[in-house]
Amino acid sequence: MGSPSDRYDVVTVGAGVAGCEAALEAAKKNAGVLLLEEHPQVGSPSHCSGVVSLKGLELLGLEAHSSFSQKLIHGARFYPPHGEPIEVRKKDAVALILNRMKLDQFLAKQAVAAGVELRAKTRASKFERTSDGDLLTLTDGSKVAGKVVIDASGAGSRLPEQAGLQTPDWAQILPGLQYELVDMKEQGDLVELFFGAKRAPGFFAWSIPTGKNSARVGLASKKGNVKKFLDDLVKEQWPKATIDATKSGSVLVAGPISRCWSPGFIVVGDAAGQVKQTTGGGIVIGGYCGKLAGIAAASAAAHSGVESEGFLRNYDTQWREKFSSDLRKMGLARKLFAGLSDETLDRLFSVLRDNVSEIEAEGDMDFQGKIITRMLKKRKVATLLPRVATDAIKAIFS
Repeated sequence: MGSPSDRYDVVTVGAGVAGCEAALEAAKKNAGVLLLEEHPQVGSPSHCSGVVSLKGLELLGLEAHSSFSQKLIHGARFYPPHGEPIEVRKKDAVALILNRMKLDQFLAKQAVAAGVELRAKTRASKFERTSDGDLLTLTDGSKVAGKVVIDASGAGSRLPEQAGLQTPDWAQILPGLQYELVDMKEQGDLVELFFGAKRAPGFFAWSIPTGKNSARVGLASKKGNVKKFLDDLVKEQWPKATIDATKSGSVLVAGPISRCWSPGFIVVGDAAGQVKQTTGGGIVIGGYCGKLAGIAAASAAAHSGVESEGFLRNYDTQWREKFSSDLRKMGLARKLFAGLSDETLDRLFSVLRDNVSEIEAEGDMDFQGKIITRMLKKRKVATLLPRVATDAIKAIFS
């Protein structure tokens, strides 16, 4: 067992948005908190596209701080496989393009200021339970103990399995690639999304403006060579642009695991599958769930036995009440549309083109269930989908 200085009320693994929010909230509840980050610098490397809704920031209690804000966005332009794009624009800004590394560092500083101990270059390799608390073995062979461990270490974590929980279906991770492009034609205030089998089979490509003549351009795909797809898209859309940086990553579309707690253990964020399956985005959902996890962990650490476990169980209940309905509908929508042919996608986009005003009025980046429901219930949309898909829609939305 470690020395007394290596014992904490709460140990949080991973200093991304979910982990930092969890550590901060636990510290606010007067818990002794250790925050572990495997990389030398918080936020680096960043694989995130960096789009977050302003409503989502508000939900996290954040504002568009100058340290991590890059550009305000008013909507999106959707490119079907063939034909003219569809533009969905709102009068007021709806989203913020941010520097994800700077956001993580901003949140980590808040956590440290609240009394959290941050250790960089430290990865937890093993979770085990002992008679007097949870034990994490670190990659240098040392050990730290906590009354509660929060795993916020991202996709691919093996800690939940060691704690007796499911892990997301890692087979449902789509490989992705992203370029930072400069020397581009002037960028506007819309995110651009590109669909079709020749661009990104089973998912989509994106262009996210980061400055007047720069953008983050990337894609994920369920099959094929993502680099070739991305190079072809850049050549097609921005032939004179220069690639300033390249980042590889992955998009998790598996959906949440069935249970996110076990005695002395909570899992949150990508490691829990708390991600929008339609886009792979998890900043807002992961951050909010991190807040709930931190509060629950601090409360559980202050109690024992059945009472302690009640706080952990309550975390699982609370986050599902907030997000599970939307996540379920997003998962359905992704599965339905991932297998559609380009011809069907073109026809579907023509229907959506006729409903732009409704999408502008009712669409929400983070809570997509409402607009997904409305669109899937439209007769013209239903007729374009396979019979098995329309039967699934009726079963879920009836």
